[in-house]
Amino acid sequence: MKKILFTIVLAGLLFNCETPEKSQYNKNEIIFIVDMNSNEGKSEDDIAEFSKYYTNAIDMNEPNSLGWGFYNSGDKVILIERYLDGGAMMQHSKNISEGGPLETHFAKFMEHFTINKIDVYGTASDELKEFVKPFGLPFYFHPDFTKFSRN
Repeated sequence: MKKILFTIVLAGLLFNCETPEKSQYNKNEIIFIVDMNSNEGKSEDDIAEFSKYYTNAIDMNEPNSLGWGFYNSGDKVILIERYLDGGAMMQHSKNISEGGPLETHFAKFMEHFTINKIDVYGTASDELKEFVKPFGLPFYFHPDFTKFSRN
């Protein structure tokens, strides 16, 4: 009898409880893939050192940036930016804009890189699409069919 009762209780727990991983999913994550070239006069060491500096600045100032990484891709540099949601990305843009806490950091960013294009993966709101237009950069939006993202 104890085995049957134990089995019923265990089965109930397994089928009715959400796993911790699923409860930590973030359906609103948005990912920016920035295709760039390093600017003339910037060595690979300059790029590597600046990338560490800038990544640290984002990490310390933007808690809703989920991930940030610069990648060497032959003659290009790829920056992958992961945000909690579109609002977190808009906050990042405000931070690097004139008067923002990372304004001087972004000025140095532009001394190191030329942005070729920005691919945005995830469901971008109309508000986000309108928000990025004044930057005058080539944004390409790619809505998701399905995905999962763990925090």
